Amino acid sequence: MDSLTQIVLGASVAGVVGIKPFGRKVLIVGALLGTLPDLDVLLHYETAVENLTYHRGFSHSIFVLSLLSLCLYWFILYLKPALSSHKKSLLGVIALPLITHPLLDSFTTYGTQLLWPMTSPPISFSSVFIIDPLYTLPLLVAVLGLWINKDAIRWQRVNRAMLVLSCLYLAQGKIQHWFIEQKISHDPIVENHKLLITPTPFNTLKWRVVSYHEQVYYEAFTNVLDTQPLTWVRNNTGRDLLDNFNSEELQRLEWFTGGLIQFTEKEGILIATDLRIGVPKVYPFSLTLAKWQDHSYWKAIPSENVLKPKVNWTSFSDFLTAYK
Repeated sequence: MDSLTQIVLGASVAGVVGIKPFGRKVLIVGALLGTLPDLDVLLHYETAVENLTYHRGFSHSIFVLSLLSLCLYWFILYLKPALSSHKKSLLGVIALPLITHPLLDSFTTYGTQLLWPMTSPPISFSSVFIIDPLYTLPLLVAVLGLWINKDAIRWQRVNRAMLVLSCLYLAQGKIQHWFIEQKISHDPIVENHKLLITPTPFNTLKWRVVSYHEQVYYEAFTNVLDTQPLTWVRNNTGRDLLDNFNSEELQRLEWFTGGLIQFTEKEGILIATDLRIGVPKVYPFSLTLAKWQDHSYWKAIPSENVLKPKVNWTSFSDFLTAYK
């Protein structure tokens, strides 16, 4: 999720367990710890594929963050033994903002490597978009209320209620995901093929569905109240361009995306686009993988990011048309 969401979530959970014994300063602590795992973006690797796929890696591992929580807890008790009278609250203020960060990220389509250093693909429940105001705003209101309002007891209740509401919001997204999955399960375009069901930007009302075959993929939009069959748009995956090409970076990208990639060629450069994030004609993650060599084969090159597509009127109108 976006940084603001992680900040207010961290402050909210820290406030639930720590504002009574420690005061409102725990909101600042929770906010800082809540965004700490995303500081891995400051690490720059050698290639664009590495930058993309190592994000939400070790810094989002529940094993690493649990160990970090304990280390911080023991260190703080060492510095301030007086806090030992509130050990449980102190541990909660430290651990909850850190642990809830990757757990929330796992509900996005991008996914999270929760079990790092295990090599399982990123975990993704795909029930909320990476920016969703309906999730963030209630938590933001509660945290601001806790910070500026003298009636702390009342706002503690509000904060707990908003935190429960945020969890219910994630749950309803997952229920919608399941409902749509069941609704289309017997569609011949979907059966026995890779399937992606994901909310569209900034909401959980309209959903994007991708059925990925070897040479083509089909894309459609729907919602839980839609009783009509899906209107599929057929697109090429571009896998025929690979011509037996393989590389370590391609293998890692396949692992990271679950194989939901479109391949294109531009001026002799092989480009891979992650189809999980974005809408038609506006996919933010595209990377170069290889260069056409001697008019006969692809030669692997260090991957680089392709300039993100501009959201012009044409792409915006296509997006609106898909929503109809």
